[in-house]
Amino acid sequence: MKQKNGAQICSAGSWLKPLALHRWKAGVLATMAMGAVDALATEGGGNSNPVGVETNYNGMMPPEGLHTFAYYAHYTADRFKDNNGDDNRKFTRFKLESNGMALRVSYVWPGVRVFGATVETRLAQPVGHVDLKQAIATPSGPLDRSGGKTGLADFSFSPIILGWHSSTYHYTLGLEGHLKDGSYKVSDRVNTGRNYYQAGAFYALTWFPAESVDINAKLRYASNTRNKDTNYQSGDEATLEFSAGYHVTPSLASGVNGYIYRQTTDDTLNGLAVNGNGNRGRVNALGPYISYSFTPKMTLIVKLQSEFGARNRPEGTRFWGQTRIPF
Repeated sequence: MKQKNGAQICSAGSWLKPLALHRWKAGVLATMAMGAVDALATEGGGNSNPVGVETNYNGMMPPEGLHTFAYYAHYTADRFKDNNGDDNRKFTRFKLESNGMALRVSYVWPGVRVFGATVETRLAQPVGHVDLKQAIATPSGPLDRSGGKTGLADFSFSPIILGWHSSTYHYTLGLEGHLKDGSYKVSDRVNTGRNYYQAGAFYALTWFPAESVDINAKLRYASNTRNKDTNYQSGDEATLEFSAGYHVTPSLASGVNGYIYRQTTDDTLNGLAVNGNGNRGRVNALGPYISYSFTPKMTLIVKLQSEFGARNRPEGTRFWGQTRIPF
């Protein structure tokens, strides 16, 4: 196989220069990342796709063959924002905490090229635990609506991703979806599954403007099907995930990462706009990350994302840990 500037292995099986090797390892980890379970669907202010999961090196692909990755994510929030960005007064108490783990498998098809691009297929199955402490304001006093659950979250599948590589730019273009195999009961106060499907498309870019500097971005747009048990239709969602980093050494890199999330169409219930305004969610996040390569086949990435500017959803903090399984 021909060299692809650190994104592919050469025909002799050796790697390109050490810095390119560590760029690839960190890039694979971030690109493959699968995050924690969002505790609430768009109906309650969350989303199917784990926003913020793919901030680093998302334009790059691993070499041809099979690759496996493991991920952990923790999310906590004690504020739920209304349509004006203020604390939502319908909650007299709100605290949300979720922990999730996921296994993702990636296969880059040997010798396959489409429009000159390498071809990848991905799938992932997350599991999670959600703990919600919540009370709703009523004329007769607070109504407790707390709950918790541990179970499967919805299966993620990307049937085709195309990747192009040059000396300083790497691009990926793909389709991905979320199935509804996660744990869900309409009578439960908290669920780890959504009970609806999501389909999306994305374009991602990794750019090396200098020897030790990288800039990354992924733009994703997705649509949701209707939850047949509640007749709730969640709106379309657009996400921009990004990072910029500096390689201190060939093994150590650090920088900033974050995301911008916007719901672009209204939520509807029984065909009518929810809350009269469509309940459109939005949020931004920013924070640091660090990655370290312990061996040529094992790199750990940890990152923190602090949310701000939320509307119609929780506003909290996300922590991620992700690594390649070296076998």
